[in-house]
Amino acid sequence: MDDFGMRARIAQAGAPLRWIFAAILAALLFATQARGATLDSRLSGLATRGLAGSGNNVMIAGFFIQQGEPKTVLVRALGPGLSTQGIGLGSLEDPVLRVYDSSGALVRENDDWSSFDSATMEGVGLSPPALGSRDAAIVLTLPAGAYTAQVSGSGGATGIVLLEVYDVSGPARLIAISTRAPVGQGDNVLIAGLAVAGGAPSRRILLRAGGPMLASLLPAGTAVLSNPVLSVVGAGGATIAVNDDWDANNANAAGALSAAFVQAGVMPFSAGSRDAALVLDLAPGAYSILVRNADSSTGVGLVEAYDITADDGRSEAVENPVASLFIANLAVPTESNSTAFGTATLQLAPDATSATLSLTFYNLSGTPTSAHLAIDGVFIRGLPARHASGIVWNFRQTGAYSATDLAAAVRAGRVMVSIDTVLHPEGELLGAFTRSTGASDFTVPPAPPAVALGSISDQDAARFLAQATFGATRADMNRLKQVGYSAWMAEQVAIARSVHRNFTMADFERFTRSATTVRPNGGNRQAAWWEIAVNGPDQLRQRVAFALSEIFVISDQNGIVAGAQEGAANYYDLLARNAFGNFRTLIEEVTLSPMMGIYLSSLRNAKGTVDGQGNILSSPDENYAREVMQLFTIGLRQLNPDGTLRLDSSGEPIPTYDQQTISELARVLTGWSYASTAANPDFRRAGADYINPMRHFPAFHDDGAKTIVNGRVIPAGQGGPADLRDALDTLFYHPNVPPFISRQLIQRLVTSNPSRGYVYRVAQVFSDNGSGVRGDLGAVVRAILLDYEARSPAQLANPAFGKLKEPLLRATALFRAMGAASNAGRLSISNPESSLAQAALRSPTVFNFFEPDYAVPGTLASAGLFAPEFQILTDTTAITVPNFYYSYINRTRSTTDPTQQAIGLDYTSVMALARTPKALVDEIALLLAGGNLTVEARTRIVAALQALPAATSDVNRVRVATYLVLTCASSAVQK
Repeated sequence: MDDFGMRARIAQAGAPLRWIFAAILAALLFATQARGATLDSRLSGLATRGLAGSGNNVMIAGFFIQQGEPKTVLVRALGPGLSTQGIGLGSLEDPVLRVYDSSGALVRENDDWSSFDSATMEGVGLSPPALGSRDAAIVLTLPAGAYTAQVSGSGGATGIVLLEVYDVSGPARLIAISTRAPVGQGDNVLIAGLAVAGGAPSRRILLRAGGPMLASLLPAGTAVLSNPVLSVVGAGGATIAVNDDWDANNANAAGALSAAFVQAGVMPFSAGSRDAALVLDLAPGAYSILVRNADSSTGVGLVEAYDITADDGRSEAVENPVASLFIANLAVPTESNSTAFGTATLQLAPDATSATLSLTFYNLSGTPTSAHLAIDGVFIRGLPARHASGIVWNFRQTGAYSATDLAAAVRAGRVMVSIDTVLHPEGELLGAFTRSTGASDFTVPPAPPAVALGSISDQDAARFLAQATFGATRADMNRLKQVGYSAWMAEQVAIARSVHRNFTMADFERFTRSATTVRPNGGNRQAAWWEIAVNGPDQLRQRVAFALSEIFVISDQNGIVAGAQEGAANYYDLLARNAFGNFRTLIEEVTLSPMMGIYLSSLRNAKGTVDGQGNILSSPDENYAREVMQLFTIGLRQLNPDGTLRLDSSGEPIPTYDQQTISELARVLTGWSYASTAANPDFRRAGADYINPMRHFPAFHDDGAKTIVNGRVIPAGQGGPADLRDALDTLFYHPNVPPFISRQLIQRLVTSNPSRGYVYRVAQVFSDNGSGVRGDLGAVVRAILLDYEARSPAQLANPAFGKLKEPLLRATALFRAMGAASNAGRLSISNPESSLAQAALRSPTVFNFFEPDYAVPGTLASAGLFAPEFQILTDTTAITVPNFYYSYINRTRSTTDPTQQAIGLDYTSVMALARTPKALVDEIALLLAGGNLTVEARTRIVAALQALPAATSDVNRVRVATYLVLTCASSAVQK
């Protein structure tokens, strides 16, 4: 083993008592919460409780500080102080605390603590001991290296003591901690408390429980644990992970652990040894680490924790002496018909006293009249109304804002850029700065720990189905548990596709057609969408198609699309058909779809014309050329393979294209109009065909040479179809596409803030499915849903993991779980957007209902977290969304009118639980919240049900439970 774990060879540490370890968890949790506002997470503390005395009967803990500037640590030994935590009986009356360095030299000693240390304790959220108590504490600043903290009893006394080590400050990280103690029988296990502090992201922690490996390191004859079992317990009491023998029965896990040993610089365990180890991604919070023996024997055990988190561009964001990068995507307001776009970047100086800005924008309706920064709509600073870089903003008192306030506003996403023009004096382009990450040199993220996919619990199944379907049902949960994840997905891929066009036309024929109504309307298509989403057997395909519809956006907010609902339904089928197909096919079919041609004006897009003097009379429409790059394939800025930004030598992001690139691609996209079987169809007057792919008209195509993205030259004279093929191939093979599309699909299915490792792993599958195929969306979907971050139960404790559920998906989950139906056999919800701010193919703009990089100003933005769905959570929808759910939960279908279209729910599956509130809430929470209710929410809902009058009917009890579960905060978040 390494020096660190056994640096000070002190023979015996006192055995802990029962593993009810409230004192340690409470202390660590307070410290974590106190530091929760920081933008980075870190391994921040260790606490161990046990017996300490004199001689060899001392308590010992080790800790290791990484290379870097010195770190300040707080070390405490509480004996009398335990009485404030309800553990006064048997506590050590007068602990003596000593800290040794790696050579065994005494660094500092303390008998009775000093009140001078109170401020440090309070700074990490700890209550200082009572004044005059004989507890011990040391605050000291240490260089990198290994250290041992030791507690003994003054005058030979023995008693229970709590030994704590906390990371207080300094750029270097506390990266390793350990404790050693005898392990007894029954409840006399070795237990240590561990804290990860900060806001986000999680830390990768290597945990080891040594037993057999100690035999050669301890004095001869010392009994060591023969077969340690390592368990990790979260603050809520749930067991997160267990390991018995570190390399048994799992070669992949053993390989990952061996790599982690090397990364941590520790002595590896012998092959086949019965020592235990785990690698876990632990979110900020408090954890207990338990070590017991697999049999009834006793002996000395060692528990170690190493922070092996790779620097991913987000950790240590505050303390690294480099500028923080913020980006504002400049877009037109929703109500504007401008085609302008742009970007602003802001680099916040390390000391947060200034910032450097740059500004680029294109396609304004006229010359910009002004540009400025604002905080919450209040003017702060003017900007050059032109392309500019290197703009220095020195923070100083500005109105009500101090220099510190200005820096805080930048971090909190409250600073907005506005570019004003004559036609748009209130801002033709607007955008708020949000934190971004990037690097000029890419490093491959480390592989995640292995995650067990064999045994599937009810909660595992419910979580998976929330990601992979429109909502969990008991039948789907049981099937998934029976066959496993991979087989279930294979079954879903094989199921015949539900066809929206067919359902739309059937609904039209049955409910709408008349002598004067000869085309389906939006209500017919919406009814078809709800029917397929709620009752369609091909749930995975349709769920992915819905995700794609929020990336490759068309909308019947466009009047022509609204009048062509059969075509809109056919476009949705295009997405569903390609949901498991190849991305190259998908992007070509989207490009040639007449509905996309209508929506983004590439239909009847003709080559430019000039007069005899060379003056430009007309130019190709650039709308689709811009959006196929910005939104559908490569994005605005160059990306690393993990989705983070590629930065230039000055720390600025690198654009993927410019206005000239858009103009050149627009020339490629000329000459396409409606399909026609006529011998000589008219480019501009041919009858509308909303179903078949657009047809090429050579006379209207610009056949000159074009230079598109990445400098690709498309030669002159090869014709429109060949030009289109070359352009789409160039986009398809652009290195941005795998991370750009993978991240958005992860966001739509699993979590708003995937780690760079998650994006990288999925993007690698996009690049190569394992058989040399690029763009295999079926393989990408499998990679997303089976990734460690999607399936690991440890992510339930990660506050940065998950996503706000889309209101539409909460509604479909309710309908699926509770068998929504109408007597007429139709799910008619014509305008759900009026309550839910969403309806399929009804986005207000091409940017979808919400944008992938939207950040809620305030705490989430300060933590560098995106929250796309929050963009449609307003003071209005906070009321209309739960009211929508309430109206359906409490609706009763007629028992006499078979033609009634009112939708009602069927509570038969849970009615038997109506008089057992706890079981009822647990079942509904499983179906609607993935079992993710907080303890507080569950307790309150159960209490509300128990308080209902005895005469309350069973169905009303179920309705109350359903409404309270569906509308509580923890149910609104998908974990």
